Order: sequence, then structure tokens, then C-alpha cells
Amino acid sequence: MAFIARIGAAFILLFIALPIASSTATGSKSCTEKEFWSAPNGCCLPIGGPPAPPPAPPKGNTCPPTTHYWGQNQGCCVPRHPPPEQGPPPQCPRGWLWNQTVRKCYPIPTPPEQHPSKPSNYHGHGHHNEGTDGHWKKRSSQLKLRSAPLCPTGLNACPVSGSKGGDYECLDTAMELESCGGCASLGAGQNCTAIPGAWNVGCDRGRCTVYTCAGGFKRSLYGDSCIPL
Repeated sequence: MAFIARIGAAFILLFIALPIASSTATGSKSCTEKEFWSAPNGCCLPIGGPPAPPPAPPKGNTCPPTTHYWGQNQGCCVPRHPPPEQGPPPQCPRGWLWNQTVRKCYPIPTPPEQHPSKPSNYHGHGHHNEGTDGHWKKRSSQLKLRSAPLCPTGLNACPVSGSKGGDYECLDTAMELESCGGCASLGAGQNCTAIPGAWNVGCDRGRCTVYTCAGGFKRSLYGDSCIPL
């Protein structure tokens, strides 16, 4: 009798487990040929992303470029292709960090700038013993500032896209992901994060290098692009 009871208990446990297993399988098998199953989101997602441009993420959030887009129904960043098996986390833009818990990119906080205080014995009208007046000296200093390079040695002054005030940023185009090999805002170099199918990329001495590709892609022979399977 005890043996029969144990068999009956096993059948009951199997019966309880079956709906769970079948629902998971059904969920993944319900995707069409143009979709893939996303376990973290618990739904089917279109391969390559939606046909219409997705909405922009809420203010203070962004998604990894090309590999993810903002899923309005999911309230987070969703992948365009199946993630690679045991791959690294998604690659956010420069200055942003991926949060796996909420599946979004958040801006990296920057420490406040420290402005040096002016010396207490500073005199703005000095240097008369050189045979010039203070006004000439001021103009001469301004000319020296204007002739000085915009950025430190090794960095390029790249105009900020969309800026109307002549703003620029100093970038190391030998390592900068979004301006690899030249200023992207000037039409030079390459945006490594825009390589189709790339999951994680790098910029090495001004050339884009693909480290991993998304599911359904493989690295090219030279490792600079991803090829659809």
C-alpha cells in the first residue's frame, strides 16, 4: 500500500508540474518565424525590432544603441535580436550604465567641478613696470588664449551635434566608440555602436572591433562587423 501511495503522489506532482512546463513551451513556440522568445520580458519580440520607429525612452533613461529599443508595453529596453549565450551585458552609450534589474541605461553621475579660488594678492592692473598698460596686457592674454589649442594633446575638438553655439567636446578618436577614427559630427570616423547585429564593440587605435554579436549573427573574418546567419 505504501508503494502505491508513493506512486500516486508522484503522479500528482507530475500532473501539477505539467501545466507549468507546457505553458513555458507554449509561450516560446507561439512566436512566429519573424519573432523570438524573450524570457526576461515573457513575450515574443520582433526580430530586428518593430517596423515603425519605437518611442523615445522617458527622460533620464536610454537604451543600448542598435541592440535595444524602448518597449512601451514592457516599460524597459528590449532587444532587437536574441542575446548571445553567456554574453556580456548590453553596451550603453558613453556616460551611461546598464541596469540589469530594470533593463535600462542610466546616466553615470559626475562629480561636481572644483573651481580654483583666485589668489588673495591678485591685482588686475599690475605689470606696469614692463612699459605697457594693463589694458594692453589683458588683450595680449586674450590673444594667447585664442591661439592656444582647443583640446589637450592627443584629443580632437569635435563639434557637438545639434549645437548652435559652437560647442565642442574633446575626444580621443583612437578609442572613442561613437567617433572611432574621427569626429562623427564632422562626417569622419565610424560609430562602432551602430554596427548592425553587434552586441559589444570597442575602438582600438581608430578602428572598430566587434567582440560579440547578437543571436542570429556571427563575427566577420576581420572582426569589424556581424554577418547574419
